[in-house]
Amino acid sequence: MMRVLGSSQVLGSSQVLGSSQVPGISRVLVAVAAAGLISGSIITAQAAATPGAAFGACPDSSVTEGRGVQCAVISVPMNYAEPDGARIELTVSRIAATAQRRGVIVANPGGPGADALDYWARRIDSLPAELNEHYDRVAVQPRGLRWATPLRCATQAVDTSKSADGEQVSLGGGNRNDIKKACDAALPGYLDTITTESTARDLDQVRAALGVDRISYLGTSYGTYLGAVYASLFPNRVDRMVLDSNVNPDWVWTEEFAQQQVAGKQRLDDLFAWIAEHDGEYRLGDTALQVYQNWVRLVADQGGGWYANLTPPPASVADLPGALPEPLAEIARDGFNGSVEQAGKVQNLVRLMLTGGASAQVPLVGATAVATYTRTFWPTFARAMADANIDPKNVRQLLAIEGATSTDPTGRFVFSAITCNENAVRGRLELIGSAFATIASGGNAMDARADLVRSGTACGSWKPVTKPVPINGKDLRTRPLLLQSRHDALTTYEGGPAMARAIGGSLITVEGGDHGAFGRGNTVVDEAVLTYLRTGQVTIDHADQAPLH
Repeated sequence: MMRVLGSSQVLGSSQVLGSSQVPGISRVLVAVAAAGLISGSIITAQAAATPGAAFGACPDSSVTEGRGVQCAVISVPMNYAEPDGARIELTVSRIAATAQRRGVIVANPGGPGADALDYWARRIDSLPAELNEHYDRVAVQPRGLRWATPLRCATQAVDTSKSADGEQVSLGGGNRNDIKKACDAALPGYLDTITTESTARDLDQVRAALGVDRISYLGTSYGTYLGAVYASLFPNRVDRMVLDSNVNPDWVWTEEFAQQQVAGKQRLDDLFAWIAEHDGEYRLGDTALQVYQNWVRLVADQGGGWYANLTPPPASVADLPGALPEPLAEIARDGFNGSVEQAGKVQNLVRLMLTGGASAQVPLVGATAVATYTRTFWPTFARAMADANIDPKNVRQLLAIEGATSTDPTGRFVFSAITCNENAVRGRLELIGSAFATIASGGNAMDARADLVRSGTACGSWKPVTKPVPINGKDLRTRPLLLQSRHDALTTYEGGPAMARAIGGSLITVEGGDHGAFGRGNTVVDEAVLTYLRTGQVTIDHADQAPLH
């Protein structure tokens, strides 16, 4: 399942990438889905960014109450290539330091497409007190999201379905070029500015409005990539930088999501093994294989048996599953013919497979994906699975787990815009046939999903409008600190060393597979981050995983 690279705490993250919430990450449609853009607040002006930021009340429902959060609205150029052109407005949240202030630290929870405004308020109780005492904690709502000149595309395509929060989102036809034209008709040029580089430049506009020369930065999941781009563009504006659960800068974006599939299978094995160790409580099997077999049976009972095939391909490709969905059955019979009609069906199916679109009908699949974020979910997930094992109709808790990462519709649109606008990995259409052959023969569904991602079908005819910013940390005053879990299912371990090489950072490898290592009750990791923020020094290169309470 392609996920928002969202917040480490599932927004406790866009299931993100961050995160989303993800955050960051949160699930997302891997395409802006329809015609018409509803713009947010747009200002036509000739002046530069307004200096200063007047903080006051935050938008309704945007932040947790009683945490001392204040918000300000900052005007920035819509298109940085045209700084004197149209402007947009971003909302910024801030919680002031409670003791002597050491500086300002800006956070991004991931995605792309994860809400950021409530990042600090939701984590006051889990983050080290020293951070709360000595830093103004700032979060900038990324452009395109609600409270930041929202990018909303109306649903005028043929087929639609409900998002996690009830809004109609398109799953149906429509050429990507037609979609972009429709969005441009409402607000010309805005869609093309929804990129990581633009978002990084927004951060610097906010820094200037805050009246500070340098900011520290904490990014999780996709937030690591955003931070690295900021550091590459504005190295002299960075004080300290902590990058937690890193995107691989060489994989932006197709390969990043393809690698999620491989890493996700390993984390599922870990989850099943943990449940087996606690068979006395959950009664789902005392070996990982027995738990897996029960999981497959329950998924099949919920109508998603073909999603649950995680075993190696059988010896004979003639053994087709009994109930393949269209167009898989057609392609299994007749092959992939590349017609426009069939390509449209394939694109819908790709979005279905990669974004969890079927999880509303298969609650266990959606809840399992969330459980791969962090072990914090494992006891709750195991109990929900045990309840469904006793009573197949009892899926209420599974649906609640899945809903923990639902995102606002604007988050899905921003995810699509960024990943398609700047994707640097060329699609390989020939892998579509390979993916369907794997599924049709009973092979590993995650291998098939990886091939579908690599095919490039998710973005369809939506071509990149920019090239990713080369990551380079050579001019940074202080080397960044990077955290990376060894078995992270969303941002695979290779991302940590790759980002460390690119940006010249110091890497701490954390055991286990939690997506997001900081602020999870791991005293070794938390103290390493605090030491770095105080001194700029990284004193360890390894830590055990966080305890599971």
